[in-house]
Amino acid sequence: MPKDTAFNSNELFILISGIIAYVIIFLLPKRFTRQQTVTMLLIGIFISAFFDNTVCINPFNYYSVNDTPFVDFWDMLSFVMFGPFAYLFVYFYTGIGKNRSTYFFYISVWALISMFAEALAWHVGVYHYKNGYQLFFSLPIYLIVLTVTMVYYHIFIRR
Repeated sequence: MPKDTAFNSNELFILISGIIAYVIIFLLPKRFTRQQTVTMLLIGIFISAFFDNTVCINPFNYYSVNDTPFVDFWDMLSFVMFGPFAYLFVYFYTGIGKNRSTYFFYISVWALISMFAEALAWHVGVYHYKNGYQLFFSLPIYLIVLTVTMVYYHIFIRR
């Protein structure tokens, strides 16, 4: 599949989403140290890169990212675009009242937000599903990732 050299909807989506997400982080009141902020952004970037590069290759090969089957500049930028999700997930969690059901509800809502973001990215061509992959297959991945991120918050940031 040759790369179309024209700037298209998936690249525009990556740029606009990334800029908006990082501007939001910049404008929100600071709740974390610089090191905690950078760590949360890196967690979001790493998780995106890890799962995209795991699910996209053999033996799975369930989808491709952007316009080529190879990792390119736009793939790297798409990983950076998803970095703020981990930060915003923890940031908004620190601002809500908590009880026993809060954890499950909060993680479930963010899993739905993540699926919506993936659906938008799929719609504009950031993701190209193949081999029977469907959006709802991502739900368990999001639930696991968000739960691990919540554990990270409770162990390393809250204390």
